[in-house]
Amino acid sequence: MALQVSRGVAPLDRDGVCLVKTRPAPEPLVVRRQSEIEDLCLACREEGRFGFDTEFVMEDRFEAEVCLVQIANRNTVALIDPLAGLNLDAIWNMVCDDRIETLVHAGQEDLGLAVQHTGRPPRRVFDLQVAAGLVGLDYPISLQRLVQSLLHVRLHKSKTLTNWRRRPLTEAQVRYAAEDVTHLLELHTKLQTKLQRLERAHWAEEEFQRIEDPACYRPVPEDRLQRLKGAGSLNGQQLAIAGRLLAWRDRTAQRINQPARILLKDHLLIEIAKHAIGEVAELRELRGLNLSERNARAVCQEVQEAMALPNSEWPTPKPREVETPREAALMALATAVTRSYCLDHDIAYGMVATQKAIKSLVRFSAGGQTEEQLDLRLLRGWRRETVGTMLHEVLTGRMLIHVEPATNGKALHVVPVEEKNRTGLPGAGFPADPAP
Repeated sequence: MALQVSRGVAPLDRDGVCLVKTRPAPEPLVVRRQSEIEDLCLACREEGRFGFDTEFVMEDRFEAEVCLVQIANRNTVALIDPLAGLNLDAIWNMVCDDRIETLVHAGQEDLGLAVQHTGRPPRRVFDLQVAAGLVGLDYPISLQRLVQSLLHVRLHKSKTLTNWRRRPLTEAQVRYAAEDVTHLLELHTKLQTKLQRLERAHWAEEEFQRIEDPACYRPVPEDRLQRLKGAGSLNGQQLAIAGRLLAWRDRTAQRINQPARILLKDHLLIEIAKHAIGEVAELRELRGLNLSERNARAVCQEVQEAMALPNSEWPTPKPREVETPREAALMALATAVTRSYCLDHDIAYGMVATQKAIKSLVRFSAGGQTEEQLDLRLLRGWRRETVGTMLHEVLTGRMLIHVEPATNGKALHVVPVEEKNRTGLPGAGFPADPAP
């Protein structure tokens, strides 16, 4: 099965040779026998690494239904069909085994399926999308663009909304699924080489450890509650009601195997909590509510029980964040410095910072909040080594920013106050007001 080149202008090298190539791909093995899974896992273990991806459906279920698992090693691209009644324990256990490296692209949801089936976190993960961002490629970058950038091969990615429950799989579905893992090992080798050459392998390890953290796959109830749209407007008692409704919704949705948000939409949950609706007749007045009589009574029971809780058991509302104009200006400044640093050092900005992280650093540098109150990711690990300390010193007045000529325009650079003054460049701050 060959990968075809789409129409359009393809990039050329210096000799005018097309860089986007067709490349014969190995004919995928569609696994339908248990013995084939055992042989495949043995080969992956002997090699010490494997490419991993899944196709799953969760639009109409509480938990994802795995419809296909794709595995690649040096010699084989295998498509494993769970709908054929196969036991996938060997695959899930391999993902959670620290003796073998699991290669994924933006794979946290796929890895989460292994956690769901084994109760253990993934181990020895190498996420190609993360690694790409650390060596100067975009983040997030699609697999299609990553393959084209590093291997000069163009993929067909046209089945993102296909019905993976359908059997038999079509030729197009088989090709799409195989492409998701065919190039992972080659990409892994190239990205590892780049990380080592740039001395950034420890950066990648730091990011992969976060992906392997069990907390990534066990959302804290309080965090889930605070992330509900509209929860920021609720007081302590209303949050107590919302928390009870959220827990009830999860239990009930799991029991009937239905997506939780279909059972009770987020905005309706917030509305019930805000007005403490504990009577079925009043509940029925809400537009868009489709609860059965049994579930409507259960919701009212949860509301009534939450109302009876003492104040000491109410969640604490998060303080409202008000961004001042000066904070906004400092955030824009810190963002500009970070983006300039990333351009100069071939790091994807998206890997380094978020607006939330920059806001936390601005507030910490101003002395208004402590480290325990803020998410100071920029002052930990490799981010601290690169931009974190530098930004903190800019924001506290120990370093200054100036503009210098660069290869393709002007660039922001940061120097200590003393060094800038020694060079005779203008000092910090604005010029003094003229004398009256």
